[in-house]
Amino acid sequence: MISSERSDIEIRTYPDLANLPRVEVIEELYASASRLPPLSEAPEVAHSFARLYGYARQRNDVVGVGVLVSGNLVGFAYGHPWSWESETDVWSQQLRHRLGPDSAALIDESFAVLLLAVHPVAGRRGLGAVLLESLMNGSNAQTHWLQTTDFETPALRLYLRMRYRSLGHGPDAPNGKPGLVLIHTQNDAR
Repeated sequence: MISSERSDIEIRTYPDLANLPRVEVIEELYASASRLPPLSEAPEVAHSFARLYGYARQRNDVVGVGVLVSGNLVGFAYGHPWSWESETDVWSQQLRHRLGPDSAALIDESFAVLLLAVHPVAGRRGLGAVLLESLMNGSNAQTHWLQTTDFETPALRLYLRMRYRSLGHGPDAPNGKPGLVLIHTQNDAR
């Protein structure tokens, strides 16, 4: 974890939509975070995630958390409350179908962690854990879930360390394989 005594590190929770980082900033951050192995994702993937973030920014219930080092945004996570009643797009319906009724029911009325990215220059400093914990605390939800790639990455190791557990598989991840859906409930020890 990061020492709170470091004056060059700031954790910022974005209290309203007007203060959330611009879409272009998140696209650049995600592209930097995902271009190196083990993800090695193409720039088009960052563009897709940025476009989704742009749509999410229009919601009034989005929670975003950033990590700034010396005033520069080096990490960002965001999400929003999840309800099957309101999530009716094709991706969400595929998620529901692939999870099956019992697992899908576990994430209804929960909080979806939609993105967590840390720039490689700031990696290995515990910033991902700080972001995820801050986002979870800021959501005020009992249950959180996310989808990630189903192979060994620093992000997957972080989620498992933070007591997320496998719920099943969802829509295809950028690597073309079904994404791994993980869940964390308040009963899970942090």
